[in-house]
Amino acid sequence: MKYKEELIKSMKWLGEKENTLFLGQATACSGHVISGTLTEPVMEEVQMGMCAGLSLEGYVPISIYPRFNFMMLAVNQLINHIDKMKHMSKGKLIPKVIVRVAVGARKPLDGGL
Repeated sequence: MKYKEELIKSMKWLGEKENTLFLGQATACSGHVISGTLTEPVMEEVQMGMCAGLSLEGYVPISIYPRFNFMMLAVNQLINHIDKMKHMSKGKLIPKVIVRVAVGARKPLDGGL
């Protein structure tokens, strides 16, 4: 099976779970290559923060970033909040967040390094 087909299969499987939510740019409407792998259903730091909160309510949020440089804007939430929450809460809060990141297209516009 091809990589894209496996992505579609796994996103469909996750989408069937009662406690998963997809958050991210162009998850409901087409707009980038990741949209094509969400065939069944720019606030980067806020998006990751929302995922932290949703995970504490029992959801498994799937945070989608179309390019790695967009995801870099969410590193504060990922490293300083989600990653440290278990330690800061003495094991009482254990967030579960799935992060999907793609390498952006180089043509017709190169998004940068």
